[in-house]
Amino acid sequence: MNARIPSQKLDKLYALFSANQLEALERAARDCTRRHPAAAAGWQMLGASFLARQREQDALPHLQHAARLAPDDAAIQDNLGLALLRLGQPAAAEPHFEQATRHDPRRVSAWVNWSQAARQAGHPARAEHCARQALALAPHSPEAHLNLGNALADQHHWDDAERQYQTATLCAPPGWIEPALNLGNLFDRQSRFAEAAACLDTLSHKPAADWRVFSALGRARSMLGDTAAARDAYARALALNPRAAAAYSGYLYHLMHDPGASAETIFAEHCRFGQALDASLRVPAPRHTHDRNPERPLRIGFVSGDLRQHAVAHFMEPMFEALGQRGLSLVAYSNLAREDGTSARLRGLIPTWHRVAALSDTELAAQIRADRIDILVDLSGHTADNRLPVFALRPAPVQVTWLGYSGTTGLRSIDYRFVYTLTAPPGRLDDQFTEKLVHLPYAMSFKTDPDAPDVGPLPALARGHLTFGSLNRPNKISADCIALWARVLKAVPDARLLVGAVSEAATAERLLAQFAAAGIGPERLDLRPRLPTRDYLALHNEIDLLLDTFPYAGGTTSNHALWMGVPTLTLVGRTLAQRLGAGIMGKVGLSDWVAESEDAFVAIAERAAAHPDELAALRQRLRERLMHSPNLSTARVADSVALAFRLMWRGWCAGRAPAPIILPRFDE
Repeated sequence: MNARIPSQKLDKLYALFSANQLEALERAARDCTRRHPAAAAGWQMLGASFLARQREQDALPHLQHAARLAPDDAAIQDNLGLALLRLGQPAAAEPHFEQATRHDPRRVSAWVNWSQAARQAGHPARAEHCARQALALAPHSPEAHLNLGNALADQHHWDDAERQYQTATLCAPPGWIEPALNLGNLFDRQSRFAEAAACLDTLSHKPAADWRVFSALGRARSMLGDTAAARDAYARALALNPRAAAAYSGYLYHLMHDPGASAETIFAEHCRFGQALDASLRVPAPRHTHDRNPERPLRIGFVSGDLRQHAVAHFMEPMFEALGQRGLSLVAYSNLAREDGTSARLRGLIPTWHRVAALSDTELAAQIRADRIDILVDLSGHTADNRLPVFALRPAPVQVTWLGYSGTTGLRSIDYRFVYTLTAPPGRLDDQFTEKLVHLPYAMSFKTDPDAPDVGPLPALARGHLTFGSLNRPNKISADCIALWARVLKAVPDARLLVGAVSEAATAERLLAQFAAAGIGPERLDLRPRLPTRDYLALHNEIDLLLDTFPYAGGTTSNHALWMGVPTLTLVGRTLAQRLGAGIMGKVGLSDWVAESEDAFVAIAERAAAHPDELAALRQRLRERLMHSPNLSTARVADSVALAFRLMWRGWCAGRAPAPIILPRFDE
């Protein structure tokens, strides 16, 4: 068997590749593999013909065969690693790049590719080493500078990463947008949102700008508080790539913040997402082989990008501990590239913990199936770092969404959604969800900060006037919201408004301009930057009454405020996002702070200003009320959730379609 291809034929293969005549290369390479099946070069070039056409799955078996024939060939190992990397298997790709660099230490592409694979596999220090090796060989390689910037950014070496992106931009060929895109994302990661928006806006006018540019621009605009511009950017991203699930989630998330979007429109758009995702995946009907014993112990999986210092973790930390004490086997799928101290604490509560940010959707679905998860719970919805496409692959018999997002996922593959009864009374919101609603009779407990300062006296008693406040993120402050707050300030003419989390000059300018247009001058406004947690909590001691945002009400902020003795005046609406405040106030018996109309909102604010003594008395009772509310028992919530999981499982075992569940109170 001839293990060598005649040089003339080999030269022809290389010439076809160089000329980008890839179909002709495929035919010629196939002929070589038939005539010279033991020659690795023929198989390599056949694989390369597919690899160059982004047909990695077709390239893979040919490159694997070539590697078996010539395991010491650096080019073959490099190409095989690249195919695996593009297929979303960075961990499997790394050994091939390692072999390539061992056999040819001066092969720049292997070092560049290895750097990318190491980063995607969650090894930023190794990615940095490989990128530096590439730059030692090719100091002007834009790819190597880009990869080094990525690795440095992942290690929070911000200034060094910025310099690498700028150098990569200078070295880059015309039309290559990656360095500028990553620079914009770097600014975003550092909360330099105005710089991010400026960088990405400039990039968006380039002919090569793709959906990722507009998706990143949407986030930057959102963080500056310009929700309408953010939604428009996400819409442009979707126009360029209707299958971009991350951009679609961004669009839907910002649609929820639009006062002009009806509940029907919001629901319809979420359903469109689910239909588009199902169509793109073409998932066959699931065939689960789980033991259908309805009473056996259950394995519950939780998928989240927020198992870190985040509001979701504040709610879930006590819940994970309580659920683990109720005979449930918990498994976490943490979609974080970088975990923190909160992640470490949560690991102690969940016996099995997988870091899955580097896994493709199909790989993660396979992991979940291998773990034999009975009920899979999404904790992200359409927020950042979600893995909703994994749920569309149906890796578990029963699938649930909970907590992270105040709306439907739009996925028919997710069976249930947990809601709090006071927020979503039975029958009130069912037509806004593709999931069947599971009504919890108790509210989620909230892990408070142990270092929270003491509740101070009502500021109005010393100042002689009321200070309203808002500590929600600026992108929740809609134009309609500002118009209503302006009515409050006009109705209480000596009051002031403190607005927190305003860290960008562009955000401050926008807010001041909108208030001015509504007739409120800057002398009545106090804009404060985002603060560390303890300082943020202490800021409540300067506020008499919080004004809630709409149409997306506060959640975490309103819970923090209760702990600090400050009630939130909230306007109830038709969607779950518009009813969050009603549930939070209702759970501690403060439904009189829930307004059914804008006129009622203004009237309640006026009444509070006229009776500061009542507000002062309430302030001193709120923390204790929160601690002892019968609606806020972690044990009762955990009992309810465990019962719900059992009812869901019994239904699946019996072959019943999912149906709404109304759970009983255990104290009645």
